[in-house]
Amino acid sequence: MHRYSATAAVLAGTLLLAAPLKAAADREASASLGIAVNSGNTESERYDLTLDYRERTERHRFTGNLEFARGKDSDGNEDVNNSRVGGAYDFFFDGPWYANTNASWRQDRMADLRQRYLVGVGAGYQFFDDERTRLSVEFGPTYISEQTLEARERSREGAVRWALDFRQYILDGAVRFFHRHELISELDDSDDWFITTRSGLRMPLMENLSASLQFNYDYENQTSADHRYDATTLVNLTYDW
Repeated sequence: MHRYSATAAVLAGTLLLAAPLKAAADREASASLGIAVNSGNTESERYDLTLDYRERTERHRFTGNLEFARGKDSDGNEDVNNSRVGGAYDFFFDGPWYANTNASWRQDRMADLRQRYLVGVGAGYQFFDDERTRLSVEFGPTYISEQTLEARERSREGAVRWALDFRQYILDGAVRFFHRHELISELDDSDDWFITTRSGLRMPLMENLSASLQFNYDYENQTSADHRYDATTLVNLTYDW
């Protein structure tokens, strides 16, 4: 019960702090959809949906993200089933320096992860944030609560979090390169850590519509799943507004 309360409190606080943002705030939102359906000698399905939101004023920033993936192999068996939702609030208190609060939830049936909650705070530094380049880093303590799918074992640990967000327009602004990652390492066991990365290229097709090539790589150093990593290459259509 406490894990739900902690997560709800952070997310509610994030929304309340972000509420005073004025209409003049810099807003970005995007929805990406990737579908792969194979038939004939190989029959499989995969669906990937990603939603991103960012709002920024001089002193406040709110970000949100949702990922949803499902898929079946050639035998009709489910081989992809994972979801993730997260949010963060940043308060810029001294130029590029900001205080950060963040919370996320994740499940991955294939990785034997029924649910994982992360709630953290920390400090961040914004190196660049303009129309061409964006780069920031964050570091701070995090609380982890997770439960396995098969054994329903639950663990609660303290950890540290390091995150990076980078975006760069190249080729005279025709192509956007992006990369973001989040590394979580438990305090009492340095071998128990995991990292989530998202990297790719996005090219505009027409107004508000673009195509993207994205590589997702998730690695967990200690896991009960068959493999320590998940690597996915996606070709998506993205709508920005």
